[in-house]
Amino acid sequence: MSNTRPLIWIIAGLLLLNVIGTVMILLRITEIDKETTTTIVSAPLGQTDSISRIETDPENSALPVQVSSDNAAVIINSTVPEKLPADQASTETVIAQVNGTDISQALLISYLNQLAPPEDLAQWNTLNDVPQNLLMQSINNAALDELLVQLAVDRKLDQNPVIQTDIAQNNRNILKTAYLNRLAPELVSNKDIAAQYETLVASLEGKLEYRARHILLANQKEARIVDEALEQKKKSFDELAKLFSLDEATGFRGGDLGYILEGELNPEFEKVVNDLEIGQRSRPFETELGWHIVVVDDRRDSRPMSFAQATPVIRQKLEQQAIQKYLEALLNSATIDVLIAPDAATANLSSDDKSAVE
Repeated sequence: MSNTRPLIWIIAGLLLLNVIGTVMILLRITEIDKETTTTIVSAPLGQTDSISRIETDPENSALPVQVSSDNAAVIINSTVPEKLPADQASTETVIAQVNGTDISQALLISYLNQLAPPEDLAQWNTLNDVPQNLLMQSINNAALDELLVQLAVDRKLDQNPVIQTDIAQNNRNILKTAYLNRLAPELVSNKDIAAQYETLVASLEGKLEYRARHILLANQKEARIVDEALEQKKKSFDELAKLFSLDEATGFRGGDLGYILEGELNPEFEKVVNDLEIGQRSRPFETELGWHIVVVDDRRDSRPMSFAQATPVIRQKLEQQAIQKYLEALLNSATIDVLIAPDAATANLSSDDKSAVE
């Protein structure tokens, strides 16, 4: 009896959590007003035509870090009119000093690039144009990194052979990336872009695209609760998508998927969309991603972007493909002599290094 009692308590606890979760959703639907709903700034939808949907690599942003002035002597140069981005004549301008070590404009701009969107950087002509809070965050980040480097050098970590190897590899990666970034535009011509554009336009002929909104939910119970709220008009579709949709890419803008070319989405999802009239809302249905409620806002013949709009997207895609082919050809053309057998390569490694290789 004593062995089963803990299991009973665990099951009871899980059931209670499930009930609490359901109640919380009901409470939010019935009690949360627009004034108390968390505001999420909507990013522009951008291009929603068919050709815009070509894979791109997302960019990552660094989180701002504050540095306490108690830990270091940070001296800041408040007059820095040099133009952004830094040119050769101004890269060595000293912006700040940390325990006597200079932070140059070139270094500071690298930290600004991590914090500020590219469109903002393009509008700033001098460092005086940069918002003060963003400028200080960048200086603080650079100062903190410099302090940590100084502490590492004090401990002679820069003389550690393993760390020296890591530093060398990091330098190799920087040079490799710089080379490829400069090579990529040379591998794709305007003629290549025009030919790819024509191919894409031809592939859209006779195809439809639709604009839809959806709410993605974790399970059927949650989907039914949100569906009932829509039926009773307790909240709009837009509000409920912002509150409950698990799709982070669309939830903040009311679940709007933009225009989607037929054949691009999950077959189960697309079947439901094709069966709906414009303005009609589906009942909850399940796909491999979860449970959905969807509304179709428009259906039309596919409309490709203009050549000018499509060019940067096509160029990026073609450059990625060209670089991949270039790397394969480079490797195949090289003479690579392996001087040790695979077993011998791991014979003298420590146990930790062996696990990393494996």
